[in-house]
Amino acid sequence: MTYSVTDPEDLEPVADRPCDLRRLSEAAGLDSVAINRFAAAPGEQLPLAYHYHETQEEAFVVCSGTLRVETPDGEFEVAEGSMFAASPEAPHRAYNPADANDPVSVIAIGAPPVDGDAVPYETGE
Repeated sequence: MTYSVTDPEDLEPVADRPCDLRRLSEAAGLDSVAINRFAAAPGEQLPLAYHYHETQEEAFVVCSGTLRVETPDGEFEVAEGSMFAASPEAPHRAYNPADANDPVSVIAIGAPPVDGDAVPYETGE
């Protein structure tokens, strides 16, 4: 059996991201799920673009603050302690609005773990 304790603050942030991203699953030695911690100041978004995943299910658990998620079906406001989930092929863009009073901290969980399958979604605007 293997166990681990990972503090996101001990990990290096991922470069060239719109907000602070720390990859937890790799640090914990997990291979079957992707777990990331995002910290976004007002006006920052979590992903690089409005997107969907071809095979990955994704869940965002809000640890602090309020997360906003844009989808083709409308906007969702996800309060602290709540979770937003997206099935494969469901376009979304998670962000902290520019007019927010506080930063937002989110744990994102994706399975199966994938790299490079985020497909940009065009909103038509």
